[in-house]
Amino acid sequence: MPRAKMAKARRGWLVLAVAIVIGLAAILLLWQTVGLARDRTWEHIQTSGRWLVGMDPSFPPFEDLDEAGRPVGFDVDLARAIAAQWGVEAQIEGIGFDGLVDAVQAGRLDSAISALPYQPERTQDVAFSDPYFEAGLVLVTPAGSAAVASVDDLAGRRLAVEWGSEGDVQARLLRQRFPDLVLLPGDTPEAALLAVAEGQADAALVDRISALQFAAANSGVQISSQVVVSDPYVIVLPRRAPVLQAQVSKALQALQADGTLDTLTARWFGIQD
Repeated sequence: MPRAKMAKARRGWLVLAVAIVIGLAAILLLWQTVGLARDRTWEHIQTSGRWLVGMDPSFPPFEDLDEAGRPVGFDVDLARAIAAQWGVEAQIEGIGFDGLVDAVQAGRLDSAISALPYQPERTQDVAFSDPYFEAGLVLVTPAGSAAVASVDDLAGRRLAVEWGSEGDVQARLLRQRFPDLVLLPGDTPEAALLAVAEGQADAALVDRISALQFAAANSGVQISSQVVVSDPYVIVLPRRAPVLQAQVSKALQALQADGTLDTLTARWFGIQD
């Protein structure tokens, strides 16, 4: 074959080879895109009509068992409210707290809702929803008092804390900022809150759950809207479940907007937050 024809043939084969490579790359990209968009967990929820949710029923008022052994609590109601938006049933599965995240990762659960904090070290294993409840540190002050609205108002004040708690740690850091801040340690969060109710302290720095439970039984205190140290509770979801993740986010936004989350707080803590 003449050299010119051989060169032309080679160029033809080269063009064909490049076209094949580009075509295969496009097919691979399309397959990856479709594969990532597909969510088998969500598909199973839709076809089965049930959303398998794990929780450890040993942390009231978030999850507990009633006298008949049925799961009840804030998280139970939350799961059912989300499932109702999808037109499916929330099936609650009892699992030990330490095994919940692993169960979601292994595919034994569709999700886990059990007063679970956000765990950044597990983001390679599972996905986490937006927060649905804030359990972090808050200030509690006497009802009707505006003297301490935030940590900026603590100079010269008496601050009650639970000795050795995260509130105690943060209070000691605040005293570096306000040297005249007087710390009043107690044995329990309730002791710190009682100091406020009885006028012995200007404020208490405790976790929001303890604050809500105490405020439900004591009208003499109020909870500041400022979160001093955040500790949000989230829903644990499979990492490769993009549709389920989006649907949970959408449901939580709707439940926040229509007041359902506030209603659950009021119901299970007995106080309007």
